Amino acid sequence: MGGAIIFISIVYLVTILVTNKATDNYSAVIELPKVNINVSVSIFLVILNFLILYLNYKSVKSIGGDGNWAQTIEAYRAITSYGTDPTMNIPGYIQQLQKIPTVCAYIYSFILIFNVIKDRASKKDWFFSIINTLIFILMSIILSNRLNILGIVGTIIVYYFVLKQSKFSNQNVRNLFKLLGIFVILMIFFYSIRLLVGRSGSANSSFLDYITMYVGGPVKLFDMFIMNPIHDSAIWGKETFVSLIGTFRDFGINIPLYIQHKEFRIYNGIELGNVYSAYRNWFADFGICGVITLQSLFAIFYNFYYYFLQKKGVTNHKLAFIIYGYMAEGIFLHPIDDWLFSIYLSVGMIIYLLLFFLLYNLITKKVKF
Repeated sequence: MGGAIIFISIVYLVTILVTNKATDNYSAVIELPKVNINVSVSIFLVILNFLILYLNYKSVKSIGGDGNWAQTIEAYRAITSYGTDPTMNIPGYIQQLQKIPTVCAYIYSFILIFNVIKDRASKKDWFFSIINTLIFILMSIILSNRLNILGIVGTIIVYYFVLKQSKFSNQNVRNLFKLLGIFVILMIFFYSIRLLVGRSGSANSSFLDYITMYVGGPVKLFDMFIMNPIHDSAIWGKETFVSLIGTFRDFGINIPLYIQHKEFRIYNGIELGNVYSAYRNWFADFGICGVITLQSLFAIFYNFYYYFLQKKGVTNHKLAFIIYGYMAEGIFLHPIDDWLFSIYLSVGMIIYLLLFFLLYNLITKKVKF
């Protein structure tokens, strides 16, 4: 409740400081020409992304060992997520290559949504968007990362509803039902692929038990952590600034390797998992003052970014909006974990920004940031 109050309060403050006018992105989309796709570049990227997908599959198989896919991916998760041996992981160059299919999925999804709203989407728009998004989803499944799939669906929803914004239309109730339907479908998908991504411990869990564990579990888990904290404070910002700490270690600073995943907990004989919300990271590292400060910075960043884009015109800064959609996953996944400080605040994010700039330019043959 406190986190929500902080976020909403900053929403009102930022709208007063940045913009308080009604947005009409839909009219701007209709007036602008469609976003074109460079077919030659797109074919090359599809071939490259399939190659990257294959390299990831081979790496996971080599780490997870023989057996059926469920056994392989479960072994892979156990070794890479709960071990500290850097040699037992996907090679660094493949981890960097993973960024290309990721960026392509977001760029092509945006192009398709933009052209669909204009009612000018062509067969090539649909083909390249679907194929690149499917490659990204398959790569996420191979890497046992369902949150990436939830994230890109959330981003596509952001692209659609923001570009459809019009001061002349009010479809809040209809949009609410659309979002509810998408959420239900996502939860069914999330549950259906649990064994495929190595969650064999949930083989006998019902749909309701499994989903409620993820939806309601973080509240109880965070409460249990406050009552019985398990945390090594020897490393400053250990849970909050995971990526930065890894970068400092790569630069030669003596920081011990540690398991990044949090501990599992059981309540009244019920396995609640290890999803504690973003507040766990901040509270563990910096206490209640850190929670208030970091939640405020979180709210300032996302609200200022969004409303400043709206003021300048989302359609006038398409690349900046695509990147906002990518980073908006941090809002959707906030009840599960923190992504802004642990993932986006990193050297890797700089590489992502360069790739977004380069690939958007190549795919559309022009860029305006």
